[in-house]
Amino acid sequence: MNSLYDFFIMNKNNDNYFISPQAADLLIAAHDGDMALLYLYLCRNGCRNRDKAGLDLFMPKQRLNEAYERLEMCSLLPLPEENSVAPLSGSASGSGTSVSPVSGDLPEYPIDYVKTIAEKDNAFSALMNEAQLVIGRPLSTPDLVRLLGIYDHFNLPPEVMMELMNFVSDVYREKYAGRRRPTVRAFELEARKWIDLEISDFDSAEQYIRSYRDHHSQFGAVREAMGVVNRDFTDTELRYVENWLSWGFGADAIGLAYDKTVTNTGKRSGAYMNKILMNWHDQGLHSLREIQEKDRPSSRFAKGQAPEAANPIDIRTAIDQI
Repeated sequence: MNSLYDFFIMNKNNDNYFISPQAADLLIAAHDGDMALLYLYLCRNGCRNRDKAGLDLFMPKQRLNEAYERLEMCSLLPLPEENSVAPLSGSASGSGTSVSPVSGDLPEYPIDYVKTIAEKDNAFSALMNEAQLVIGRPLSTPDLVRLLGIYDHFNLPPEVMMELMNFVSDVYREKYAGRRRPTVRAFELEARKWIDLEISDFDSAEQYIRSYRDHHSQFGAVREAMGVVNRDFTDTELRYVENWLSWGFGADAIGLAYDKTVTNTGKRSGAYMNKILMNWHDQGLHSLREIQEKDRPSSRFAKGQAPEAANPIDIRTAIDQI
């Protein structure tokens, strides 16, 4: 992949902003309205204040964070104008240190301050050493600044951060077959997820990792149910599947939602499947038997789904087709 300028072009002379065809193609392929709306907003206003973005877009925090993450996974973020480090003011020693916000509200510190913390805080020093082992190279200055931001701003215990970094390493190893190592940015993204899930101690971290492993073991069956063969899930598909599994659906229920989606739309659509599964989740229906016996399509979901209403699907027939 080329520079991020392939996706975002800025004409500073006349203050016009253009979305490139590559970016437009990625957004269209994602079939995700939140991603598209957020990307347009960020192209116009930048990424520095998530709270303001959520207010301006009337988008709840969880949806906003998920849209940010999906844009990052598609390499649409950070925007080029935010790759440079903002200058800092103030002294690098003691309480006189001045901290300025960076993208995603993570603090940024002068490197001299980072080195001072590393010398005085044995826990952070150990995290630096562990991060270098996991990443497989010495940490750069931006890496050190970001790592301290995670440690200080998110206030995760050192043992939890150790678990987090090694968990991310395992995920990368499985996903990329050892061809890629994680980055400190990957640690930050995972840490944000853990904060949202209120994972703040060793026991809850272990429980989350076990749950992830359980879900991950089901991915093969879900891929088969969704007709995904000879490839792994895309990042967007993976986000959807992880969410559906966390709701309590198995491969058979997800397969039924996939069959209904293809029957009604003629194509694979994660967003459409998500509506079906969300409707079942709202009704408290998760097993295939519960769905067969008790599914009542909501008026909100049925609205705008004329093909399904005009041509009712026999559920047993749909199951046979999976």
